[in-house]
Amino acid sequence: MKKIALIITAVLFLGGFSACEKGDGTADYGFAYIYMPQAMGSGGLDNNYYVPSGEGDYTYNFKIDADKNELQILLGVLRSGDLPNAAYSVDIIARTDTTDQIVSGGLVENGMVFPSVLYSLPQKVEVAANENGISFYMAVPMEALKDDSYTDKKLVLTVGLANPSRFELSATNTNTVVILDVNAIRTYFP
Repeated sequence: MKKIALIITAVLFLGGFSACEKGDGTADYGFAYIYMPQAMGSGGLDNNYYVPSGEGDYTYNFKIDADKNELQILLGVLRSGDLPNAAYSVDIIARTDTTDQIVSGGLVENGMVFPSVLYSLPQKVEVAANENGISFYMAVPMEALKDDSYTDKKLVLTVGLANPSRFELSATNTNTVVILDVNAIRTYFP
């Protein structure tokens, strides 16, 4: 009886080692969906992205490029899941129809559609194989924002994702409503 128990113990012991060769820790997991992290800034309540997001030196959703005399609003693209060596690209688009609905519906107090001549966005972003996401900027000339016609206004633009080269767009959080408070941002200008 002891001999049988010893053999069973040895088989289980050796079988346990062979099961550890490739575990779940090295496996791909999760669903691969592409989304914009800024669309989740409110914790899922809406996809509004206020610029600036707060007050003081610890507001990190924009930067001022003094050499270019431009405000750069931080945006980004991420892919969920853990899938190594999976490069992808996605188009960046301005969803003017959605922006028009937001402004005409009065959903942003003192809201004004962001004039297309006042910003620039990359047409496409490419994410390297060893990365899950990448940051990019919406550029706005600071001199234009000093115009009196923008005083007390909140400029609104819906920035979205389209045409991924690989993976799928998430069912939600692929559009970010950028809401630029002109009076507040002017306080950061040199």
